[in-house]
Amino acid sequence: ENACFGAARGGHVGCTMAHGAPRKPPRGRDRLVQSGSLSTMRRPCRARSGNLDAEIQVLKEQNLELLAKISARARLKQERAEGGGGAEARRGEEVTPPTTSPRGDGAMDVVYVTAEVSPFSKTGGLADVSKSLPVALAKEAGHNVTVVSPLYGFVRDRYVLGEGVEHPSGVGEVGEGLGGCRLRCVFENVTLDMGRSGKQTIRLYGTRWRHVDWIFVDHPCFQSSSSSPYGDRNGEFIDNPFRFSLLSLAALELPLQWWSSLERRRDVRDDEILFVANDWHAAMVPVHLSRRFRRHGVLKNARCLLCIHNLFHQGTIAPTDHTYGMLGLGDEHRQLLEHCLAPAAFTQPEAYVDAVLDEWDPMRPELGDSSSLGVEGEPCLSVLVAGIRSSDRIVTVSPTYAWEILSRQGFGFGFGLTNELLKRRDDLHGILNGIDGPEEGLCPSSDKLIPHMYSAADLSGKTVCKESLLRELGFLEAGAAAKVPLIGFIGRLDKQKGADVLLDALPRLFDRHQDARVVMLGTGDPSLEQRIQSAEGSFSDNLRGVVGFDVALSHRIFAGCDILLMPSTFEVSLSLSLSLS
Repeated sequence: ENACFGAARGGHVGCTMAHGAPRKPPRGRDRLVQSGSLSTMRRPCRARSGNLDAEIQVLKEQNLELLAKISARARLKQERAEGGGGAEARRGEEVTPPTTSPRGDGAMDVVYVTAEVSPFSKTGGLADVSKSLPVALAKEAGHNVTVVSPLYGFVRDRYVLGEGVEHPSGVGEVGEGLGGCRLRCVFENVTLDMGRSGKQTIRLYGTRWRHVDWIFVDHPCFQSSSSSPYGDRNGEFIDNPFRFSLLSLAALELPLQWWSSLERRRDVRDDEILFVANDWHAAMVPVHLSRRFRRHGVLKNARCLLCIHNLFHQGTIAPTDHTYGMLGLGDEHRQLLEHCLAPAAFTQPEAYVDAVLDEWDPMRPELGDSSSLGVEGEPCLSVLVAGIRSSDRIVTVSPTYAWEILSRQGFGFGFGLTNELLKRRDDLHGILNGIDGPEEGLCPSSDKLIPHMYSAADLSGKTVCKESLLRELGFLEAGAAAKVPLIGFIGRLDKQKGADVLLDALPRLFDRHQDARVVMLGTGDPSLEQRIQSAEGSFSDNLRGVVGFDVALSHRIFAGCDILLMPSTFEVSLSLSLSLS
C-alpha cells in the first residue's frame, strides 16, 4: 500500500521506471537548507502489520507529533527577526539557486507547479495566485521557492526573443520591476521518458525575481501561435493531457537534474522537497512522484500538495489507449485515472445544482453530490481524480469552498468528485486566498498603470481615468465622460464566469440605455471569443471587446469604469472581487 503522511490508502501497482542507486554527493558547499524539514508533514508510516489497533495508535501519535510541529513553526515565525535574505540576482540575471536560506532554520525547498503565472501568462485568478503566493513563501516564510510553468509561444516571443515588458504592478523588489527582463536558458537537453509517447527533450529557461526562481519548460508542444495556454479558436488543444503531464514530469526532474548539476548543490535524491501542484494541469505531479520516483527510492522524502482552485475543470479525457498513452504512464496505472463522469454537472451546471438541492437530505449531508441523483455516469479518465488519489495533502482556496465540495449542502460544487474527496477528507483543508493590494498595484492611490491616481478621500482622478479610457476605446471626445455610464467586464471567457449571460443581455441593455458603453476583456472559450467580436460589430457605438491578455488594460478598466460586472454562475475564491475591494 501507498501509505503517506500516516493516511493508509489502497495500493496501486508500481511503475517500472527507476533512477538507480543514489550517487555520492559531489564535493563543495552543501545547501544550508539540508537541515530544514517538511515540518508540517509526517513521515510515511510503516507497512501494515496486521494489528489494526496498534496501527491506529501509531496514527494518533503521528497526529500529535504533527500538531506539535505546527505549533513550533508558529512560534518560530513569531520569533524570527525581520529582514535578512540572501543576495538577489539582478533583473534578467541567470538563475542560480541560493546557497543560503533567507531565514535560516525551518526553510524548505518548494517547487510550485502551475499552468499559468502572471505576468508571463494569464487567463484567470490562478496566474495571480501563482505569482503572489510563491513570493510570500520566499520573502515572509523564508523558503527556497522555484516556480515551474510552460514556456508558451507568446511567452517565448515576449521574454526570450523580445525585450521583455514591465511588470504589471510597476514594482518588484521594493520599487524594482521586471522591465526589460528576459528569460535565459539555464539547462539544456533534459530527457524525459513519456512512455508510449517516447523520449522527450526539453530545455529550461528562467530568471530570478523577488527571492523566487521562475523556471519555464521549453518543448515544441507549448509553441503554438495561440494567445491562450489551453487552446485556439478550434477549441482546446487535443494534446493537453500530454502537454501538462510533460510539465509535471519536468518539475520532478528539475531538482534531480538541474540542482544536482550545479557545483554548489549536492545530490538531492534524499532531500525533503515539497511540490505544490495546482489544479488538473499539474495533477500528474503526485502521480509521477508516487508511481515513478518514490517507489524506487528516488525523491523518497519528497511530498506533494495538490491545490484545487476550481473543480469544474478536471482534465477529463476519453478512456482510449491513445489518450491514456499521452500521459506517459504504464498500463498498470490506468485504474488510477478511471472515473465515471456526470455530464449534467458540466453541460447544465444550473440544472445539476437544482437537482442536488432537490435530493439533499439534511439528516445525511455527508453523502456525495451525484451518488443518489440517478445521473448516468459515463466512463472517462480524469487527471484530477488521479491527483486526488495520489497526493499527500489537498488544499482548496478557502474553508468555505472546502465545505462546499465535501458536502451536499455545498450545492453540487463537487461536480461529481465529492465521493472521491470524502475519501481524503482528513487530508483536505481550505486556506483562504488573499491578495497583496498596494504591492501588486491594485490600489488606485499607488497604481502606476492608470492615468491618474486617486483615493476615497479624493476622487477627482477617477474622472480623469474614465475619460482617458473612453477616449482610448474610441467612444467619445473629451468632455462628455460624466454623462456616459461605462460598464466593464474582466474575466476568463467560459460559462462559469457568465460572459454568455452578459452577451445575451446586451441587446436589451442598449435598447433601453442607448448611451451605455460596455468594455469586455478576457480570453478562453473560442466560441465566446467569436461572440464578443460579432457583438462588437453589431453594437459598434456601444461595445468594445478585447480578446486576449492585457494586464495594463485591466488596471485602466478597474480604475475608469462606473460599474463592474461579475455575472458568474458560481465563484470559488472571488479573487476578482478582492481586487475590486
